[in-house]
Amino acid sequence: MGINNLDFSTKDVAGTVINLADDVSPVMPYGAKGVLITVAASQLRYRDDGTAPTASVGHILAVGDVLTLDSWTVPKADWRQVMQRMNFIQGAASTTGTLNISWYD
Repeated sequence: MGINNLDFSTKDVAGTVINLADDVSPVMPYGAKGVLITVAASQLRYRDDGTAPTASVGHILAVGDVLTLDSWTVPKADWRQVMQRMNFIQGAASTTGTLNISWYD
């Protein structure tokens, strides 16, 4: 069984919360079981419990950080559900950040 790249998405993130599965373009592909996310331009914050982060509350992702969610590293985890609940917002800086997203099956 191989790991296949299903698609690549980008999304600018400013002062409005965006959802990883629904608000990026293209949206999370059907069958996606993993994701690799890198951050460009500005610090972002995220939450993966379905709650909206704020500029001061949530996990911090700095420029150049890499976030990976996959079933190969943590077997039997249902990362699809986690990815559907992930929300992002720009961090304390006023500069818009960018998510670069690779979706995997």
